[in-house]
Parts: sequence; C-alpha cells; structure tokens
Amino acid sequence: MTEPADTTADVLVVGGGPAGLASAIELARRGRDVVVVDRGDTTDEIAMLFTPRAVAASRRLGVDVLDRADVLDRADVLDRDGAEWFHPIGRVRITAAMADPAHPGGAVGPSTSSAWPRVRVAPDNGGVGTRTGFVARLRALAATLGVRFLDGHDATQPIVERGFVRGACVRGPDGATGEVRATFTVVADGANSHFGRLLGTYREPDWPMALAHTAGHRSPLHLANEVEVVVGVTDRAGTPIAGYGWMFPTGAGTVGIGVMLVSTSPSFAVINPAHLLERFTEQHADRWQLDPDPATPAVGGRIPLGASVGPLAGPTYVIVGDAGGVANPLTGLGIDTALESGIIAGDVVGEALDEGSAAVLQQYPKLIDDRYGSFYKVGRLADRFVGQPPVARRLHAALGARPAFAEGTLRVALQHLRSGRGGVPELVERTARAVATFAPDA
Repeated sequence: MTEPADTTADVLVVGGGPAGLASAIELARRGRDVVVVDRGDTTDEIAMLFTPRAVAASRRLGVDVLDRADVLDRADVLDRDGAEWFHPIGRVRITAAMADPAHPGGAVGPSTSSAWPRVRVAPDNGGVGTRTGFVARLRALAATLGVRFLDGHDATQPIVERGFVRGACVRGPDGATGEVRATFTVVADGANSHFGRLLGTYREPDWPMALAHTAGHRSPLHLANEVEVVVGVTDRAGTPIAGYGWMFPTGAGTVGIGVMLVSTSPSFAVINPAHLLERFTEQHADRWQLDPDPATPAVGGRIPLGASVGPLAGPTYVIVGDAGGVANPLTGLGIDTALESGIIAGDVVGEALDEGSAAVLQQYPKLIDDRYGSFYKVGRLADRFVGQPPVARRLHAALGARPAFAEGTLRVALQHLRSGRGGVPELVERTARAVATFAPDA
C-alpha cells in the first residue's frame, strides 16, 4: 500500500494512529482522496483501556472492538493467535493504597467495585486491547475505503505557499525525499508532534500534563472481567501523587500494569516513573499473580492533557488527538478523545472540501471547545486541587471506602453524565462548571 513519494491528494494525514485514521476514514467515506503518511515505528503491545465511550467511537467508525466475529472476518489482516483480540471488561474496581511504613509503595486499603456508569450514548461494556491491534483494524477498514498509505515515511516539514500549508515534504525509509501535496492537512503525529510544532503549535506550560509508564506481565487472571484502578499511590517519602496505578487484564495471557502521575504532584519533577512502576508492581504482584519478568517491556511517555496544545487549526490544517493535547485531564485517557477529535476533524475538513472554502476549518476549534472546553477547565482545576496532599489523602480514602462516591466520581471523570438527569454526579459537574467560570484558568 506504499505510494510513490511524490503524490497529490485532497487531504494529507500526518500520522497513522487512531486519531489520524479516524479522520481518514470519515473523509474516505465522503469520497475524498486521502493519503496517510506513517512512520510505522510504533511496536506498542501494552494493554490499552477502551472505555464505553471509546467503544462507541470505534463503532461509529465501523470497527467493533468487542465483536469477536469482526476479528474473524478480518483474518486476512490480523493474526489468528489471539494477539489482536480485544477483551471485554464489565466492571471497574477502585482501590485505595494506604500509608504503611512497612510498604514503601503503600498497603492495599479499602476497595469498591461497580459496573461502568451507564449512559445512553455508549454501550455497557468497555474493553482492553493493544494499540497495534486496534490500529491494524482501523487501517484495514481505511484501505477498503480507498485510503492510500505512505508507510515508513516521515513528514519532515510542511510545504507552505503564501502562508498556506499545501502538504508536506516526506522522507522514505531509504532516505529518498519527495512531496505530498494536498488541499488540506490533518496533523495527527502524537504527543510529541514534530510537524505540529513546525506549524507553530505550543503547549500551555502552566497547565497540567502527565507521565505514564506501563508493562505487561503474564498472569492466570488475564481473563478477569474487571480492571483495577489504585488511587493513593505515593512517592518514596510517602507523599500522595496526583495520578493512579492500574491493572488491566488482556484476555491474551497477560495483565497490563502501569502508573500515571500528573505534573501537579508535589514531587513530579523528581519522581522516576520507571522506578515508581517497579515499586507499584511489587506491591500488587501477589494479588494479581504476576510473573516476575515482564512479558512486554516497560514503555512510557508524556501525555499533554486538557486541550493544552494549540492553536488547533490554521488556514488549511487541523490538529487532532494527542498532537492537540485532548486527553482527559481527570483520567489521562486519550483513546476516546483521539477518535472523537479525529471524527470531528474529518467532518469539518470534508465540509470545507464540499464547500470549497478553507474558512470552514475554523469551526473545528469551536466544536472541540464546545465538546470538551468547560469540562476540561474543571479537570485542570481539579488536578491542581488534588495535587495538594491533604486533599488527596481524604479523596483517596473516600474513593476506596464509599461505593456511591466512587461510582459518582467515575461517572464524572469519564464524562458518562446523563443528559437532563438530576443525579448527584450531574449536579456536582454542573456546579463545578459554574464555579470554574469565575476561577482563573487552570
């Protein structure tokens, strides 16, 4: 599926991850000629959690990650050994880690378990799968719709003519260079977006960001129907960090285990995420029957949160997914927002092509702000609030000990709010949004 380096298209997509492929699929369905430039250097087999919202977004694209028959129908593209299966998850357990001098990482404290908070626009179940497996399924769908791929190519710099981006200069795996010219460009090259920075994007330095580190260990509990989230994770001095740890059963012989810490943590600048993961794994190895040696190597990276990267659009381009920092500031999860932002961008760019007007692209930042803006402002403020150790200790204890509080918090954090309903989570969220309008931006 590799095209010659010099080519033209209606739309160039820089980056072949979930966000970029979501845009490509939406545009191809509109009959548009799309070229995806993809370095193809991602070999991440670490477990990735799909919330019900992420499942709903993938279904809108035409990929049902929880449908085993869908995988079998694509056996010509996917491996048959189970590596590409997605494991359904019906419940979420929240466990509080309690301070204990005998356990540097904290002892296991109270725990609550609940089903995913139900919401009309999403299914009841979530799931766990690998990024590579999910991307393979999106690529297979995109290819059937006529999307073209420049695999192993790197978009080295934008082609700019009279202030308008008209595509990109690309370099192939053999070092040969060429050009991909397009009417519009979708930038989807991830959290460290090189192409976006060349276009002038920047991250708000005072807004929260996160670091995550994760690995996979073999375990007989890999078929569990429940993910576990551990709050109250501490640094070596016993100070709570803003963030959490997790265990995700994959259904394929392993359990994914990881930690995420937010920059509002008091010791963020000195915590080594790899060392934090080691301590966290030791603490929970017996309960999850983890094999001591990782089955998949530990990997990590930074996650820009809360729409902290911008501007999200220029005269002839839009920024999607982690390149735009759209991950949820309360959870650090980004697969649902990557898909949703990619779909929104595909619709807007398609409309701009239909109308022959680049001005339509300016609708995209407004749609993203309408979808996430006020909620993300609340999330950024909450990150600062939870970054205070006394607040964090009380919150973590309540999450582990009070099922109703844990379920309500989960509903708010995942944006599984019920439109038109007067429940406590919905009331808390509306009140927080109202307060946030009078507060300095996070």
